[in-house]
Amino acid sequence: MEQGTMIDHRYRVVRPLGGGGMANVYQAFDTYLNRDVTLKMIRLDIKDQPDAVERFQREAKSATALINDHIVQVYDAGEFDGSSYLVMEYVDGMDLKDYTQAHFPIPYHEVVDIMEQILDAVAAAHRAGIIHRDLKPQNILIDKQGQVKITDFGIATAKKSQSLTQVHTVIGSIHYLAPELPIGQHASAQSDIYALGVILYELLTNRVPYQGDTPEQVAYKHGNMPMPFVRDFDSQVPQPLENVILRATAKNPADRYFSAEDMADDLKTSLSKRRSQEKRYVPETSDETRLVDTDLSDRPYVADPDTLKDPEEGKSVTEQIIDYAKQGMSVKEIATKVDRTPKFVRQVLSKNGVKYKSAKKWVVSLVMLLLLLAGIGGASYFESNYVTMPDVTNMSLNQAESKLSNAGLTVSSPTYASSKTVANGQVIKTKPGSGAYLKKGTSVSLVVSSGGNKVSLADYSGWSYGEAAAQLSGQGFTVKRKSQASSDVPSGEVISQSVAAFTSVDPSSTTITLTVSTGPSKVQVPNLVGKNQSDAISWANANRIQLSFNFTNSNQPSGQVIAQDTPSGSQITSDKTVTLTISSGQESSSNSNNNSNNSNNNASSSSSSSSSSSASSSSNNH
Repeated sequence: MEQGTMIDHRYRVVRPLGGGGMANVYQAFDTYLNRDVTLKMIRLDIKDQPDAVERFQREAKSATALINDHIVQVYDAGEFDGSSYLVMEYVDGMDLKDYTQAHFPIPYHEVVDIMEQILDAVAAAHRAGIIHRDLKPQNILIDKQGQVKITDFGIATAKKSQSLTQVHTVIGSIHYLAPELPIGQHASAQSDIYALGVILYELLTNRVPYQGDTPEQVAYKHGNMPMPFVRDFDSQVPQPLENVILRATAKNPADRYFSAEDMADDLKTSLSKRRSQEKRYVPETSDETRLVDTDLSDRPYVADPDTLKDPEEGKSVTEQIIDYAKQGMSVKEIATKVDRTPKFVRQVLSKNGVKYKSAKKWVVSLVMLLLLLAGIGGASYFESNYVTMPDVTNMSLNQAESKLSNAGLTVSSPTYASSKTVANGQVIKTKPGSGAYLKKGTSVSLVVSSGGNKVSLADYSGWSYGEAAAQLSGQGFTVKRKSQASSDVPSGEVISQSVAAFTSVDPSSTTITLTVSTGPSKVQVPNLVGKNQSDAISWANANRIQLSFNFTNSNQPSGQVIAQDTPSGSQITSDKTVTLTISSGQESSSNSNNNSNNSNNNASSSSSSSSSSSASSSSNNH
């Protein structure tokens, strides 16, 4: 649509925002309520398709049933020139896909903050009995203040209604699709949670976990390939944070989080140093392998890994493993080829009676041969003169020095460094590292924690949330956002902070919550027509709304409201003025002079712009 096009004499098109398979999206201006909105118009080529219309209706019904700070609100729905449209809350920002690409790498605490906002919205939808079914970064918006909002409930469905899920039809985006959906199982809270795990993976790596030339290949990998480890991409990612992904994306839905609230609770502590020693998460049913049909049709679910077919090779994994072994490949090489663990490869080969080459066996044999050649004397010399460097990280300096001395190693003067995760006085790392083979008497260097450096907080009142959060994040703080309406502080600016300004605190162990203004609170305008002027003034004073009066002759009793410029049910802020038309009664020749005086008073009252001055005008006319 062209810029300036008016929809239903109310919504003026400002600019296109993009489009998708179902609709074109525009920024528009609501001339009735004087606000920016998002206009979603069904595409002309599909406007007569019942499924498309149903999706529009479904989105309107799903979103309007949900009230949450992190869900885009639907304001209105209608039809223009035979095309269905939706009017929605306008979010001034970008989708999460673009945001990730523009800001990558994103600090871990910011990733957690974004995910917590997403989870809050998904939890609200699930509590209302609505499964989103198409969660992906493109359907998640983030504004300039860091506020996250989920949109596009076009294929959302009630938990008890699964009419859009069919064995032959895949609904949702394939890169975020839970493995049970393409084989005909119903969408559930756990399938939404799987998509959230993939989104978290992408926030940390700027890539999706599985790629393929066709949707079928991607679906196959979701069902059968292990979830890649984000710590292989970035070794600094805390293990508890990676564990959130691994649990959310478990192949078996029963191994995933029971609810979005459970996932949020786990995520909240994922950066805590108290969980720094956590082991990698392994699902209870981790050996189970799921089959996803390569044609996404109705092949039955198969849980036996011996019968899994790779769409690229046309052979089962077992057949490929046996063929590679017969070609003389080692277990490690085969494991890399078929994307399985060496343990799995050895089990398959042993089960089928196939001999295989093991790099470990070859190394062991070589070591044994060398020992035999070197003789017992050589082995004794090695054992008496060399030692394995012990692991002394997270020990106190005295404990570390004692353990190294007992191992026959010497310790040089330690160096100190600040650390967010290792307590003051404990060893951060050693040079050489643990596990190294060292000659006895070798000098070892220790790096010891001096604790986290304390920072004196600034006063962030009046700062934009983005600027305040960026500075605090750069100093190492965990930043949370809390929204609050305010008539005094502009939208997006900080009202207050949870830790007082000029307080000195350790960023590594401090979470700061910034209370951010959402602008003036909104008031719903009642139907004032038929009320007395004094009643209208009382309502305005109670809600801090400004009134303006126009007086006119009327058959209605003097002082009665006969019209209002703002429709009842409208949501307005205290900076808006509501104009009321007040009856001054019928004009007669016998009191023309009196009417003249009233006209003067009316003119004075009409110029009044506040509810308090309106009250004064009211008393002059009664």
